[in-house]
Amino acid sequence: MPELPEIETIKLGIQSIKNLQITEIYRSNHRLRIDSAHDLSSINTQEIVDITRRARYLIIKLSNQKSLIIHLGMSGRITLSPQFYKLKHDHFACQFNNGQWMIYNDPRRFGFIDLINNDDIKNHKMLKSLGPEPLSTEFNPDYLARQIANKNINIKTLMMDNKIVVGVGNIYINESLFDAKISPLRSAKSLNKKEVEKLTNSIKKIIGNAIEMGGSSISDYQNAQGEFGSFQTVHKVYDRANQKCFSCNCNIERIVQNQRSSFFCKKCQK
Repeated sequence: MPELPEIETIKLGIQSIKNLQITEIYRSNHRLRIDSAHDLSSINTQEIVDITRRARYLIIKLSNQKSLIIHLGMSGRITLSPQFYKLKHDHFACQFNNGQWMIYNDPRRFGFIDLINNDDIKNHKMLKSLGPEPLSTEFNPDYLARQIANKNINIKTLMMDNKIVVGVGNIYINESLFDAKISPLRSAKSLNKKEVEKLTNSIKKIIGNAIEMGGSSISDYQNAQGEFGSFQTVHKVYDRANQKCFSCNCNIERIVQNQRSSFFCKKCQK
């Protein structure tokens, strides 16, 4: 699943469509995860006013005071292309007045494209309960300390809760916990003040570095120009089970927590 750094990379990669006018719309007859609140064909002739992101959701604001909210699900992809061939899993596309197409392709159809009024964005059912962005000032050690106080759940699973902080998916919490030298097996409430500060800083560092490197291409992720991310080349623990830790001679271990794989070094992470 594309995580926050991948969606941020896509957001940055489609900024070229800003101020362009939509001239043609395509929509397949296959249902996605959510049916749009408005008819997507109504965006024809509208201009792109702004392109933002909230958590893993792209928000494309239009000149008619409506916005497209796009979620890529498990395998979705947004591509900018001069040609549109209506491939098997192309579910939505729009052409602009410069001839360029923006194409949404999703083989597993776990994503969605919704069209809503701008005034309703914050109350959208997928957005209204989200926590702060990891790179925001709102996400800080004091905030995190309050969120984890008295929580018996393991710290790795808790940090993947979008109500606590958005966009820290499985790849990036594994890497952040290693960077902070905190075991994923620890209960959230067991972290002391110094460890909470280290984890907050590590999450910001890992997410920031991942964005700079275009995200992680583990399976099929590509950016809007069809290019792979490169952060996977510097993963310290994720998907490195039974390989040597870069900091010591121990092998990286893999366990399953809440149905997700956790990778860690039992010597470095306490």
